[in-house]
Amino acid sequence: MARSIIVFSLASIVALGSAIFTITSSPRLLKRSTLTIVASGIALIIFASTRHIQLLSHRSRKRSTRRPNPNSQNDRIQRPPMDYNLFVLGSGGHTKEMLMMMDDGFCDFSHFHRRYLISSGDSMSENHLHDYEESLASLCKSRETSPGTYDKRIVTRARRVHQPLWSTPWTALLSIVDIFPALLVPPENEVGRKLRYPSRVFSNGPATGFFVALAVHLLKMTYIVPESCMKVIYIESWARISTLSLTGKLLLYTGIADVFVTQHQEVAARYGVQNAGEIVFNSRRLDDIEPSPAKC
Repeated sequence: MARSIIVFSLASIVALGSAIFTITSSPRLLKRSTLTIVASGIALIIFASTRHIQLLSHRSRKRSTRRPNPNSQNDRIQRPPMDYNLFVLGSGGHTKEMLMMMDDGFCDFSHFHRRYLISSGDSMSENHLHDYEESLASLCKSRETSPGTYDKRIVTRARRVHQPLWSTPWTALLSIVDIFPALLVPPENEVGRKLRYPSRVFSNGPATGFFVALAVHLLKMTYIVPESCMKVIYIESWARISTLSLTGKLLLYTGIADVFVTQHQEVAARYGVQNAGEIVFNSRRLDDIEPSPAKC
């Protein structure tokens, strides 16, 4: 089925390109070319809708068949020998929360790589990141362990604070254009040579997080990235004690996150999602909720 969908979509793209070429080369065939463009557009819409529903179905099936108990030691997933994760940082509180959740007491990250995605102009997040990595390096040095490796990618800010909604689509598009290389270009080290894509993508509420998840979804829709890679893990900000943030609502209603959890029971009950507790203060990763794929 996957192969037939790919062939169908490629044929539609070729037909669309041929129609556009025909219009530019022979205006007399405008009517026929217009019909071809319309038919190709409909075919692409059908393909996109079918593939989107297919991905949502796969995610829903995995959620229903895997409901581990975080309190059970038997349900906890062991860390893989090599891993590569991407963390979406947001300005101010979002970044601080994310770094607190990453601080789980573990300090041996040999063959682990962390990639941080930061919005342009967010110097506060860069400062927080620098302090965190320095602290981790010092801890690992004192215990004679490896802090692993990390890098950062700067992308166009999807939406500035108080930015008018009418201008957001343009900046969001620019942001997505920057996000694709951050997802697809592997680290220039041993981990990057073995793992081409991030195993998991973590976000906790900044607007850029939704567009990162959207970019991941598009890459999987077009079969560029396997479904087993780039698992989107969304943890609603601890500050959201009664309602979801706009980013949370968008991810919930589109269904493009592989794991969606909140940190307050009231929010979880209101929207019918899983409550993971106050992860910010528990300082533990979601290894007991979503295991890393074998290899990406």
